Amino acid sequence: MLTYHKLDFTLNKFKQLCSSMEEKYNFITMNEYVTAADKLPERFVLMRHDIDRSAKNALKIASIEEQFGIRATYYFRTTKKTFVPEIIQKIEKMGHEIGYHYEALSRTNGDFGKAIKLFESDVNKFRSICNLNTICMHGAVLSRHDSRDLWKYYDFKDFGLTGEAYLSAGKNLNYFTDTGRGWNSKNNFRDFIPGKTEYISAETTDDLIELIKSDQINNFYITLHPNRWKSNTFNWSLWWLQELALNSGKKVLRAVRK
Repeated sequence: MLTYHKLDFTLNKFKQLCSSMEEKYNFITMNEYVTAADKLPERFVLMRHDIDRSAKNALKIASIEEQFGIRATYYFRTTKKTFVPEIIQKIEKMGHEIGYHYEALSRTNGDFGKAIKLFESDVNKFRSICNLNTICMHGAVLSRHDSRDLWKYYDFKDFGLTGEAYLSAGKNLNYFTDTGRGWNSKNNFRDFIPGKTEYISAETTDDLIELIKSDQINNFYITLHPNRWKSNTFNWSLWWLQELALNSGKKVLRAVRK
């Protein structure tokens, strides 16, 4: 029988993760990371949240982090349920960084000219309600197009931006992502640092917590999707079924595209 306190990817488990880092590491935002040059703290956590589905879920996570003194970076898509100005502004006031979770190339079906215009429009949309310094590609699993390819022909810095969450990340960062309902899961199409080949293994959040407690790693770059972390067993079970179907679909897509 499922019991909430034993499950992974719950808000309770997220609180345990926050607690394990609270007194061991400095917390930095993506903008601070890309502008720090050689002045980064010796031990730090770069916490990133990709807001794919609901701004309300992001607010829950941000409120928990505020309790633990954690400052993170939140990347919002421009869909109706994610681009909610009052929530975005509330999260920014907590001390978190707000970024743009762009998917311009996949939304324009690979048309680079239309994509860069859409990108500029969305950047202005964010800047009308908050500060904006960094961006992060949204994976868009069903699309063949990787929006990071936009920067093969354009330069995001021309829009007054300091960094991109994947392209500006150094290969020395120890990257962990909950994509695929695991940490660095094989059910992952695009959520990785380009050119990085070695990743530290952590199957569960408890494994990740043990790594943090071990004091053997000086930096963590952790990506979470707030919609994945649930507050009760019923919602957790529904999401587990959705993830099971999604991961199965990813395997089929991977085979077809090969």
